[in-house]
Amino acid sequence: MRCLWITRQDPRPSNSGELIYTRGLLRALSAHPGFKVTVLAHRAVGTPDEPPDPKLRWELHGWIPNGRLGGLVSMLPSDAWRLGNFTMRDSLETLSEEGHWDWVIIDQAACGWVLKHLPQPGRPRVAYIAHNHEASVRKQVASERGGSLPFRMALAWDAWKYGKLERAICERADLISAITPRDEALFKQEFPGKRTLRLPPGYNGPAVESPPPITKNSPRRVVLAGAFEWLAKRRNLELFLAAADAPFRHHNIRFVVAGKADTDYFAGLDRRYPWAEFHANVPSMDPYLANARIGLIPEALGGGFKLKALDYIFRGLPVAALEQALSGLPVNPAQDVITARQPAELAEAVAARIDDLEFLNAAASRALFACRASFQWSDRGSVLAAALEDISTSPPRP
Repeated sequence: MRCLWITRQDPRPSNSGELIYTRGLLRALSAHPGFKVTVLAHRAVGTPDEPPDPKLRWELHGWIPNGRLGGLVSMLPSDAWRLGNFTMRDSLETLSEEGHWDWVIIDQAACGWVLKHLPQPGRPRVAYIAHNHEASVRKQVASERGGSLPFRMALAWDAWKYGKLERAICERADLISAITPRDEALFKQEFPGKRTLRLPPGYNGPAVESPPPITKNSPRRVVLAGAFEWLAKRRNLELFLAAADAPFRHHNIRFVVAGKADTDYFAGLDRRYPWAEFHANVPSMDPYLANARIGLIPEALGGGFKLKALDYIFRGLPVAALEQALSGLPVNPAQDVITARQPAELAEAVAARIDDLEFLNAAASRALFACRASFQWSDRGSVLAAALEDISTSPPRP
């Protein structure tokens, strides 16, 4: 089965959650017998870090443009406007001339620019791989009262366009996949009768057999790993820093933030919060995760599955998270993790548990046991391939 997979950029190397998810699904689907996948995307900075795969063909052209101003006057969201540039449109036309594609797979809503370049209706079939329920997530982010009035208006305009584009993708799609139970329920509610599929991520990173013991000699540190380029990610960090300022300083807790970020942005935060550490664009998260008592997930905005949770859990690190950030994780929020509803509550809960070694060690063990067999990429590839094959045997929709 020939699949044309449209995504933002080459996910190799995978240095953010969205790239990890894309890369995992691509490898899992292409490994399934009978599937040959061609990936159309922009190039990425850096050298691909995996050997060639004869069943996975890469069509990489140009780099994602930086300019966003033109997106304000486009009816496409800013991201989709940048991604659907002339280079990509020309490459798509060339690929379309090669012959028949069984499926076009739109990997996240920003790649919905491809819609108006596809024949209507019927073939090729279309699958939408949703990373979020964008209509609700973008609206939530735009409603945050941060920034100037023109900035908030631009966000609201872009959120409206994201909702419009996502609806168009879903109406055209033969299959909609979602990462979390919440997102799948929203798609089912909005598009009754559509075939939906839940595809949580897999995990193929470092994993311990049992959590290393946390003792009184373990550093009293809380770590936050991630990518801090999107506005929502930065806002989540800022909200937690403000909430944790008093309790973390009072309890002498060190907060370590490490990951993909603008160095000037982290430098500004470092000046404001001297009790915290900020490490931008680190080559490895290993030393930061190995020298902490708790892994933090403070996302109040942004939706989606929090891949950092798997990095924490499979390395044996106890997790502290806002309740809404746990969607899709098979853990007991009362026993396996530290949870709260708001950033201020979460900061206080972390301060209350940082020296409760019995709880931390037991929670880490329970979370690892609960997740150990639930996040296999091969399973995701089999489920996605089976859905594509099943739909392919039925007549095309009129």
